Amino acid sequence: MPSMLSACIVLYHCGDEVVEALESLRRADQEVAVYLCDNSPEEIMAERLAWAYPGITVLPQRGNIGFGRANNAVLPYLRSKYHLIMNPDITFEPGLLTRMIRYMEVHPNIAVLTPRVLNTDGSEQYLPKKQVAVHYLLSGLFEEAGGIFRRWRNEYTLADLDVRRPMPVEFATGCFMLIRTSVFQELKGFDPRFFLYQEDSDLSRRILYHHLGSIVYHPDMTVTHRWSRENTRTFKGRLRQMRSVFKYFMKWGISW
Repeated sequence: MPSMLSACIVLYHCGDEVVEALESLRRADQEVAVYLCDNSPEEIMAERLAWAYPGITVLPQRGNIGFGRANNAVLPYLRSKYHLIMNPDITFEPGLLTRMIRYMEVHPNIAVLTPRVLNTDGSEQYLPKKQVAVHYLLSGLFEEAGGIFRRWRNEYTLADLDVRRPMPVEFATGCFMLIRTSVFQELKGFDPRFFLYQEDSDLSRRILYHHLGSIVYHPDMTVTHRWSRENTRTFKGRLRQMRSVFKYFMKWGISW
């Protein structure tokens, strides 16, 4: 049956943290058709969750097919008006989803609504960003050096702005985005060429490039993200990020 809201969480060695995400969805004052795309079939977590949360749909994969491909696996099943893409390490208050849907109902030009994302200590992660550019990527590598790198970083992450009202942005983070299902379907989801990293940058850019609607950041709607930041902690993660950046520039052109 058609529903107002669907949601997809990708499972990959996520441990018990996904339980908190599912509890947030269960407590929400909005009925949600929940899909779990399991990228770690060698584990029994998905089976445990299906038993603990009757009504969720598990989509087992042959292995780790990547974040974008895993989220795309839900496309044939979607009958909703809005679709939530969220990480297993996200939590939020019960009334958030209804507030976000109501806002998008009043503003039909919005394709994606992205919230303020907080760390577990309440500090801000500054995830809404401008489009990817070389000097912005350099700012992430050398931010601790200060000076122009810190200025570039603040500009890229909008940290230099005092955002108190909803505003259009160029990037919506894949850790939590509410998208119109029709837009997600029209784009055929994420570009499967991006295994991990930059798939959300690319999706955001395609939405704006094809004039499918605006991407709006709403600072009064918040979620908490227990962020591991693999890309800054491991060589493997940083290498994956560099590969994705290369693919992004090959697709869209290099922008300084």
